[in-house]
Amino acid sequence: MPSPPQTLCGTVISAGKMMKTVKVRTTKQVYNSFLRKHFTAHQSHLVSDPNSSLREGDVVRIAPGWRASKHIRHVVTEIVAPWGPALEERPPVPSMAALAEERRAKHEAKRERSLAARQRAGPSDGHGSDEGPTLKERHTDVIGGPEVVGGEERVVLEKEMEVR
Repeated sequence: MPSPPQTLCGTVISAGKMMKTVKVRTTKQVYNSFLRKHFTAHQSHLVSDPNSSLREGDVVRIAPGWRASKHIRHVVTEIVAPWGPALEERPPVPSMAALAEERRAKHEAKRERSLAARQRAGPSDGHGSDEGPTLKERHTDVIGGPEVVGGEERVVLEKEMEVR
């Protein structure tokens, strides 16, 4: 059985400035062997907050999830200690299972839209197999080996095709 993902506990330091995203600061103890002393080290994470239910000062538990954007890699799992309005007055924090189901539903809807668009376009849209050999197939026919992508090889391929 796989182990559960590592959860972190931190404080919300920035909320309401980005859509569905908050910045959470986590702390840990780091030992300096030269000074023989422990120091507090901080790390900030951009965290997905799908329902915008967090406020600055909240203590929250976060877990690594799927990558929502270039810098957002964590998801809020629960509010440990609220700061400001009570939890009953805020939108609920969705569970990981609910988020995974929502993501799967979005993926399926996108897949259906893509298939419908392909069927409407038909085989003559330039991506079908009726257009002749692809660049990879031509390259394999000319050289007789695997495709090598690069500017010089592509020019050589075009010159060899002109010679034939």
